[in-house]
Amino acid sequence: MTQYPTASAWLLVGISALAYSQTPTSSAATQVNCATASTPAQKRDEDTIRRIEHDWLTAEYRGNPQFLECLLEPDYRTSGRDGKIRSRDDVIGRVQQTTDFTRDVPNLESIVFVHGDAATAHSIMHTTDKAGNPREVHFVDGYTFHDGRWHAYSGADL
Repeated sequence: MTQYPTASAWLLVGISALAYSQTPTSSAATQVNCATASTPAQKRDEDTIRRIEHDWLTAEYRGNPQFLECLLEPDYRTSGRDGKIRSRDDVIGRVQQTTDFTRDVPNLESIVFVHGDAATAHSIMHTTDKAGNPREVHFVDGYTFHDGRWHAYSGADL
């Protein structure tokens, strides 16, 4: 007698297939998801990098890990002022812990240099410390353009 999979087995197969289609290794699904999660209308220009820097900051403050999953290269690394190196997973993991989705996003100034398919953004975030005093946070992000959009490959807090 032939045994056929039960309805629950088919459900498990369907859920597994859906989960697989949303992993970074499934490029077609990732491209579709990233097309909607990324900064729109990307060009190889300074304005696009400024918009991405702002959207990245917004994603961090408002808890949007999908934006970062689409933006950060698999081998992305960033260094803190203390010299500690954080990976892509470290950055995304921190954003996944965000619980206040209404936080004000600080103002951001960015000086951008585009050189072909590479770009660097030197940014200054204007915020306040815990006592309410004005504070500037300086950082640099490196980008490369491929697959129709910009991807961050490195960063450094200054």
